[in-house]
Amino acid sequence: MPKSLTVRIDDAAYRLIAEAAAAQNRSVSNFIETAALQRAASEIFVSDSEMAGIRSDSALRKRLKRGHREAASRKGRFV
Repeated sequence: MPKSLTVRIDDAAYRLIAEAAAAQNRSVSNFIETAALQRAASEIFVSDSEMAGIRSDSALRKRLKRGHREAASRKGRFV
């Protein structure tokens, strides 16, 4: 179910957002929602190039696997 959210922004920021939304033929609400979702996804997920680097580093993969096993068996300590 959609939720309502009240946000305070200054007039200059609103004008900039409104102009950007109009340029894409979208509402201000849709523009803000889309921008927020894109930002959240970029913070949560690893980029393809970063993931390729992780996959190509065998020492890192071994440490991650060991850490996963230790966490699952509740060994070690969490910092």
